[in-house]
Amino acid sequence: MCDYRIITTDRPVKDSGKAIIVSRETFNKLTSDIYLKVMASDDREKLGLSKSYYYYILDLMKKLGLIEDNALAFKLILPFVKGEKELKFDDGIIYLNGKQIISIDMSSSKYACPTCPVFAECVYGIKRIAMSMKIKTQSIGSEIEARNERLPSKLWYSLIRGIVAKVLPKLDSINVYY
Repeated sequence: MCDYRIITTDRPVKDSGKAIIVSRETFNKLTSDIYLKVMASDDREKLGLSKSYYYYILDLMKKLGLIEDNALAFKLILPFVKGEKELKFDDGIIYLNGKQIISIDMSSSKYACPTCPVFAECVYGIKRIAMSMKIKTQSIGSEIEARNERLPSKLWYSLIRGIVAKVLPKLDSINVYY
């Protein structure tokens, strides 16, 4: 089960290959409707948010390094979960593909493949990210079979693991603020 979203941003986009790793709690905030809308739009009045709430969210995104000079400055965002003595990557991603923000949270119970209303968009997201990251994925043939076998869900898990495998060797530092 998952929560999939794809939205078009009207914010400028910096050409950045930056991967940002955030806590699961922060990832949950970032994938909420309001946070995604602030991420995608620099027009506070169009969003209908109070000035203080808009800038509270915007300041958090700047602190995380998601927005620099009013432009989106990341390629992907991955969530982690804190264990007793380790960090574990969780199943979710926010991916910037040109002017599209693709968000998937595999921990959500919003959609299930057999009845998913955004099936075509979900498959599109898998293909776009896999192609952009140069990760091979299984093709999806018959939609009915793919839905029944929950194939998109399986492909998302595989794709996220592939992305983590590409990002992890390039990890150079983690900043901790306390």
